[in-house]
Amino acid sequence: MEAASQPAPLELTEGEIPMVQVIVVAGDSGQQSAMAHYLSLVGMRVRRAGSNRELDALLAISGPDLLVLDADLPDEDAFAIVARLRSSSRMGILILTERDRLDDKVLALTAGADACLDKPIQFRELEAIIRSLLRRLKTPSRHDRPDRGVAVQKAWSFDATDWALTSPNGGTVLLTNAEYVALQALIARPGASVKREEIARSLGKVVGGYDDRSINALFSRLRRKVQTASGELLPIRSARGVGYAFTAPIERRHPPMAAIA
Repeated sequence: MEAASQPAPLELTEGEIPMVQVIVVAGDSGQQSAMAHYLSLVGMRVRRAGSNRELDALLAISGPDLLVLDADLPDEDAFAIVARLRSSSRMGILILTERDRLDDKVLALTAGADACLDKPIQFRELEAIIRSLLRRLKTPSRHDRPDRGVAVQKAWSFDATDWALTSPNGGTVLLTNAEYVALQALIARPGASVKREEIARSLGKVVGGYDDRSINALFSRLRRKVQTASGELLPIRSARGVGYAFTAPIERRHPPMAAIA
């Protein structure tokens, strides 16, 4: 994080709209306050949230032009938030990640983020990325709603008939029984963290007697299978002390219902 003295703001380019609406979400109140203060100084209207619950309260009032979201939040997986918002909004989304967490960056972009920025952040870089994103996205309004004619992000596909998972680029893997059951537990609540105990129970294991490393190994094998078949990173996020979440849009194909005589 930069020192308390504020750097000179960037000059606006001709035709750029200075008063943009931004929501800053960070669990660290000092980081949150510093970002909001700087962005306000450079002509942005900033609202702040320290958790997903506070973010939802702000979004219920109005959506922003752009969301700045710290990857480390206290109450919900940030990548799950991105996937949920991207399914219904075209707001710009900028994720703040640790410099050495490459998987976090890949998951963020897979879930629907527009860009990632390494922490500790530099304020002028933050401002430049926000303005660049808004120019590229050409956000016409700040209402949180989908627009007709906007390209929809391709989703993953889970086929309950063939026990198969297909990536957005068409790579398909066949699932083992354990992979099918564990993945089904996650996508039943897309974007939400599923406790390890729930996954163990769905696998028919005794809760408390099933080693977490077995679940980790199961998902690690599945990640390797998916990456080999499609070249894509499986968007399953491990939340420390909580569980796992599938953090990208996914479609479920169910077996056809039997005909009634």
